[in-house]
Amino acid sequence: MENLAKRFSTLTNSEQKVFTYVYSHQEEIIKMKISDLAKKTYTSKTVIINLSQKLGFEGFSDLKYYLKSNSNKDKDIKFAEDLQYNIKQNIDKTFAVIDIDKYKKISEEIIKANIVYVFARGTSKATADYLNHLLLTIGIKCIFIRDYNLITLVSNSLSSQEAVILISLSGNTEKILEVANIAKVKGAKIISITSFGANELEKLSDYTLHCVSDDTKTKFNDSLSRIGMFVVIEILVNSIKEFNKNNSLL
Repeated sequence: MENLAKRFSTLTNSEQKVFTYVYSHQEEIIKMKISDLAKKTYTSKTVIINLSQKLGFEGFSDLKYYLKSNSNKDKDIKFAEDLQYNIKQNIDKTFAVIDIDKYKKISEEIIKANIVYVFARGTSKATADYLNHLLLTIGIKCIFIRDYNLITLVSNSLSSQEAVILISLSGNTEKILEVANIAKVKGAKIISITSFGANELEKLSDYTLHCVSDDTKTKFNDSLSRIGMFVVIEILVNSIKEFNKNNSLL
């Protein structure tokens, strides 16, 4: 409507009256008949048709279509802006809770472990797969246990020379907590990637890397964003690379 407002000075007083109403009630106008608008503005159908044509439309119907199209565009823009804001907030908040010294200690534990096992369930398996791939590319002996039926079996074979990385946004995933308890008994190092705030997984872990998310109740909605987890993984992998680089110079 801002582009159409440039023609305001070329309109008659009656047309300006209609335009002002249309400008302030765009959502309503989309659903109005021309007779309804005439009554609302105390003008006539002729005035509204003349206004529409002066604005570059064939008639009132075309003007309504234009308003409807722009209304949808505004909604799309708002959706994109809100989405961008929420994603950025989760990333920024995740960076805010990062403890670099902790990442260094965890990097050392991962490097000295004979084997690193990665466990995750649900949508978090996507982040586990990503982490597993990156760790393998930098020379870490790593195995992601994808198969639900193998989780308990592998957990029971853990040793104190191995490490587990447990990924759970809620920090309360039943199967992941089972692995944590077994790993605790076996003496394996437990590293968790979970949401910021107290949860059961953090209590069982030797080290916890926090991410931030708007919601963590994955039991009811497993489509929740894991963007913060991917940030944590990027930092962890780069921390391991830096640790290796610095030690190779000694």
